[in-house]
Amino acid sequence: MTSLDFSGREQLYYQLYDRLFQKIINGTYTIGECIPSESELMKTYQVSRATARRSMEMLANDGFVKKQRGLGTVVISTHPKHSPQRVAKYSRRKRFEDVITNKKVINLSVMKASEEIYEALNLKVDTEIICLNRVRYGDKKPYYLEINYFEKAYVPEMLNRNFSEESLRVFLDKTYNIQWSYASQKIYSIIAAGTIADLLKVEEGTPLLHIKRISYDVMDNPREYVDSYYLADEYHLEIELTI
Repeated sequence: MTSLDFSGREQLYYQLYDRLFQKIINGTYTIGECIPSESELMKTYQVSRATARRSMEMLANDGFVKKQRGLGTVVISTHPKHSPQRVAKYSRRKRFEDVITNKKVINLSVMKASEEIYEALNLKVDTEIICLNRVRYGDKKPYYLEINYFEKAYVPEMLNRNFSEESLRVFLDKTYNIQWSYASQKIYSIIAAGTIADLLKVEEGTPLLHIKRISYDVMDNPREYVDSYYLADEYHLEIELTI
């Protein structure tokens, strides 16, 4: 999709930023490869030079790209520098660049959460929680399920967005200026059952990696709780230790 929404509901530079961001994280533009120039973006998306330039500056500020003399603007990372830094990496046995990837929102709603989530987010029981449930696909095959929980009063605009197409992390950064500091994780080995098995299209009893993560902002407030379920035969865990 190359067309932008010119209705004025959302800034063009942000829309263009998100188009480029999506192409970086899905492997359309790989590390070391140049993204289109300002002139090319102007022609493709029918935007002004100022809009194209601001979008590219945002990508650079977030650590995705860097200008290199004689080459252009080169991709240097597929992760925003504001994201929580993970010691553990979940690596596919087959590189995502080799497949066509996409994500699908299964559910985005307001709910009452479990006591575990309220405690993790340091919230009173019965506080309204936004729940975002998404599946990541590669060549139409489910690879992992991710469920994000936030206090509704903290990020209410989430309910008006389409996170099948938009990056959640970039949305939080650009809309609410959330600056992440660190995250804590617990990793479990489980077997698929019920709804989780159905969403991942596997038989009940299939082994999964279950990761519970709490993400903290720079004020040391827990702002996000995440449940992720990875297919154990598609991912392995890499842990880097300082010794």
